[in-house]
Amino acid sequence: MTRTSRGVALGTYYAARADAARRTANSREMRGLVYAVKDNRPSPNPPQPIAHPRHPLGPVMVDRRNAIEYVTSIVARYTSQLARFFGGTPAETTLVPVPSSEVTAATIETARFPTHRLCRALAGAGLGTVRVLAVQRHPVAARAAGHRRTAQEVFDGLARTALAAPRTGLIVLVDDNVNHGASLAAVDALLGASLDVAAFAVALTDSQPRADAYDRRRFDVKYDPGKRPLSVEIVKR
Repeated sequence: MTRTSRGVALGTYYAARADAARRTANSREMRGLVYAVKDNRPSPNPPQPIAHPRHPLGPVMVDRRNAIEYVTSIVARYTSQLARFFGGTPAETTLVPVPSSEVTAATIETARFPTHRLCRALAGAGLGTVRVLAVQRHPVAARAAGHRRTAQEVFDGLARTALAAPRTGLIVLVDDNVNHGASLAAVDALLGASLDVAAFAVALTDSQPRADAYDRRRFDVKYDPGKRPLSVEIVKR
């Protein structure tokens, strides 16, 4: 039976120098915001002006030191709308970070874990409570350019933490950037695919041009939790 998770992202991520990026306003700015949130570059990008229309201020110089604060300032203005979109009240919502590649059970508080920081910030804005329910069994080495792990490979590399999963309410999976939805489906399957699940991301990767990369995106992640290997379909809007 197909399981569908609804998701929302603050904008669109385009690969540098892609034709769609050249044809989409503010693609460079959204790409820079994603890089700043992920904070996975040995030499971080320099600060750059970001002027997301949903942010309460005008252009802000953003880098990895204030990127999550910047995202949270956007979300804080639309907490009630997001809660309605997710379909649950903040009291019923558990924010679950999608683990980055180096986060294991022993390094939750020490490894690079931007989605955990983002979850904590979203909780501070009144969107729910945070539980780290999934980590990597072992740190995941970077793959060759162009190779992306399948949903089954992601699932096989994950482990549950000792924290109990909620038995009622809504789970919102939080990611920095969503492309094919493999990580979202893998974490959902790991948790048993039992509760309603939604997703929040800073950006949704796309290869098709749009009027403006700052435009909010919606998406659905679909998969059958009873089938192996996991096969995921993502519908981008």
